Amino acid sequence: NSTGTVTLTASSTTTTLTDARIGGNSVILFMPITANGATARANLYVSARADGSATLTHASSANSDQNFAYIIIG
Repeated sequence: NSTGTVTLTASSTTTTLTDARIGGNSVILFMPITANGATARANLYVSARADGSATLTHASSANSDQNFAYIIIG
């Protein structure tokens, strides 16, 4: 299994995604699963990767339901 879910941190421009399956060369793909996630998707990108975590950078929003499903490849 290489999937999971993540909620972007409200009123912040970064979120840490912690998952033991992430490596420095992993590709992480996102699918919004809420309306606010779909809105946030345009500004979401992975700005750093390391063993066990990734930093997600995104626009700041007060919405607490910016939810995504993700898949890790590699």
